[in-house]
Amino acid sequence: MTSYSVIGCGYVGRYVAASMKNQGHYVVGTTRSSQRFAELRNVVNEPISLDLAQQDCDFSFLEDQQGLLISVAPTQNGDGYQDVFSNGIRNLARALRCRQSTQQLHVTYISSAGVYGDHHGELVTEDSAVDCLNPVNAMLVEAENVLLTIDRPDTTICVLRLGGIYGPGRDMVSMIKQAAGQPIPKNGNDIPAWSGVFDITNGVCFAFSNQLAGIYNLVDDMQLSRRELSNEICDIDGLPPVIWANQNPPDARTINAKVTNHKIKSTGFRLSSPSMLMPTPV
Repeated sequence: MTSYSVIGCGYVGRYVAASMKNQGHYVVGTTRSSQRFAELRNVVNEPISLDLAQQDCDFSFLEDQQGLLISVAPTQNGDGYQDVFSNGIRNLARALRCRQSTQQLHVTYISSAGVYGDHHGELVTEDSAVDCLNPVNAMLVEAENVLLTIDRPDTTICVLRLGGIYGPGRDMVSMIKQAAGQPIPKNGNDIPAWSGVFDITNGVCFAFSNQLAGIYNLVDDMQLSRRELSNEICDIDGLPPVIWANQNPPDARTINAKVTNHKIKSTGFRLSSPSMLMPTPV
């Protein structure tokens, strides 16, 4: 039986863990939350309490794995990006470099298409410049590089850059409808990227099965500005439009780019949800 670990069983990690377990893999799942630990027993074969930012982390479980998903983020309680994406990822990368096992390990790291920053709405690929002037983006890019530079012949690293995530419990269409007629202090002309959670789950499984290496944009096909998207959604129900600003707040982290998913599609991966406007087949 193949062993697969999910570090960070939050919204995305839990979907991936459940999918991998359903496929017959022995799944190890980690969490920092004591409350989530109890819930995790119903999702994975083996739950582990793990905080990447702690220097004395026990990474011994990595010795027995063939696959690993890293899906971590700061908590909503205020845990900083520095702890997670600088200290935490460096601790994990050190453990991966020092593994005693020489069996093949495929690592998928969940990153963000937000690292592209403001490209003035132009098309961007995985080779396009990233925004390292923004401190959060700089940490995210550094985390990618720390993992991608793990130089072991038995370790394959794949980075998936996601857009804003939608799915069950994150119904973006309903949220936009609720904002109809309301002022929102974000630039409505910016073009964000989006990713459906089922496509993310399928994409992680696809990356593992096909041993993908390098950086891939795992985003859907929609390349509308916030204003275009909200107008389309509100018009269907005859709702007043969302009132977007024409500029972002000072020092806001923003993405304004048409992020292409051509590279991952060229490997044979197919989206089940080309956009949040199209229902995902069950």
